[in-house]
Amino acid sequence: MSQIPDRASRLLIVDDDEGVRRTFAAILKRKGHEAFTASSADEGLRDVSTVRPDAILLDLRMPMVNGFGFLYRLRADPTCADLPVAIVTGDGSLNEAALTELRQLGAEVWHKPLRFDELVALADKLLVGRRLYSA
Repeated sequence: MSQIPDRASRLLIVDDDEGVRRTFAAILKRKGHEAFTASSADEGLRDVSTVRPDAILLDLRMPMVNGFGFLYRLRADPTCADLPVAIVTGDGSLNEAALTELRQLGAEVWHKPLRFDELVALADKLLVGRRLYSA
């Protein structure tokens, strides 16, 4: 049986596109989640320790540190080794080696654009996995 948290689920959205951050956050808040946003990988990594998210939605292609760099740094922290992460990318040209590497880092890969119902289903999937792990 999964454990239901006594607070709203916290999702961290890390994306350099302000429109994506704003849209994803609005949809997730409308569904009762707490949604936090970060405009870069570095900002997102700092926010992980303060926000303590239950799951992360992460863009792959960002300036400076990309999604791969974020994931490697996140997974280096033992307290974040099992934190659910979904890569949400507009990059449709990822090769099999890149997809395999992302999966080995414990991330699911979804492609933009996401419809409202797809984003909600993705968040629910990540959070159910987290609740089952935490139970």
